[in-house]
Amino acid sequence: MKSILIKIKEYFITSAPKPPKNACYFCKRKATDLRNYRNEKNKKIKVCYLCVEYAERRAYRK
Repeated sequence: MKSILIKIKEYFITSAPKPPKNACYFCKRKATDLRNYRNEKNKKIKVCYLCVEYAERRAYRK
C-alpha cells in the first residue's frame, strides 16, 4: 500500500528539468555567445543573440 502512495506522489510532484548551463533564458536554446542582462529582480540572465531584441523590449538592463 505504501509503495503505491509513493508512486502516486512522485507522479504528481515532479521537479522541472534544469536548463543547460549555456542556454538562453527565453528560448532555452544552447548558444556559444550569450549576452548578460539583469531582470527586474536584479538576477543575472543569459540571452542569445536572437532574443536580445525581446530582452530590450522588456527593459532588461545590460
